[in-house]
Amino acid sequence: MSPPTSHLEKFFRKCALMAALVFATGAAVLVLVPPDRDDYLAVVGKKVALIESSAPPRIVFVGGSNLAFGLDSRVVEETLGLKVVNMGMGFNMGLRFMLDLVQPHLGAGDIVVLVPEYNLFYGLLDGDERLIDVLELYPPGVEHIRSQRQMINLVENLPEHARFKLARMLQTIGRSTPDDCVYCPRAFNEYGDNVAHLDRPSKDVAKMEFLRSTSQGVDTEAIEVVNEFARQAAERGASVVMMFPCVPRPHFDLRREAIERLHAKLREDLRVPMLSTPADYVYPVEYFYDWVYHLNRTGRELRTSRVIDQLRPVVETARKGAAGSRSNELASTRPPPAP
Repeated sequence: MSPPTSHLEKFFRKCALMAALVFATGAAVLVLVPPDRDDYLAVVGKKVALIESSAPPRIVFVGGSNLAFGLDSRVVEETLGLKVVNMGMGFNMGLRFMLDLVQPHLGAGDIVVLVPEYNLFYGLLDGDERLIDVLELYPPGVEHIRSQRQMINLVENLPEHARFKLARMLQTIGRSTPDDCVYCPRAFNEYGDNVAHLDRPSKDVAKMEFLRSTSQGVDTEAIEVVNEFARQAAERGASVVMMFPCVPRPHFDLRREAIERLHAKLREDLRVPMLSTPADYVYPVEYFYDWVYHLNRTGRELRTSRVIDQLRPVVETARKGAAGSRSNELASTRPPPAP
């Protein structure tokens, strides 16, 4: 005769059954409800196609939406004389994923300019709840899911993702996204820059929250991930440098301690040249569009000019190195002088 089931055992069984039902429902929604192809993160596939269709040597910018909204890649390309690919998307996917997305496509002579948002070193190494959106909109990205934290992230957020998909589907029935949308793939130009916001009025970003989760300290694993990315890039003949993102003055002042703590840790452990300091890209709030990392037209112009100034020596050094390599190759193929 089996022992009687305790109330606690019954409770846990009910919890397990409810969890199974929730995740089964979430999985069904994921399969049956189509993703929103006008979602901002649907640009991931477009960006991958952009870097696949261009050949080295290039300047490849890698980071989140601070690059998408805050860089004039055409001006950088015309001024420095190298093809530019702006891979800036959103920090939601996490630093690990955005680097893994780019690394296979790098080649000899590429200069990777890493401009990560501060959040990526304070808890977003493996992304947030929108990582699951990224994979749904760009299924090949699943090959870049390789950390335990990424997998946990996907599982934890499946039920909420399903609820959001259903709600969005019901809200958008019979509606279409406007042609001049800002947060959709059509907002990006041929360089990978988001340009749909440039002639729109800016919002007041002064009171927006910024870099809330810093109590855990700097994520040293994120620095290790960057160092490993730079090592793999070097094996492909590419080089990596880093710059800091743009932020409004009030937000920089409010989170100065956390930013300076990160800067100090990067100077200590990062094996990638830093071309700027955090203070180099602090601007008045009037230069931002609708969020703390998103510049408007004026801010974008100023930031682009400074990026060019800081990148110019790197490009010139790379160009001289390439010219020297070609000279050595030519010299090695010349026949020896006649006796």
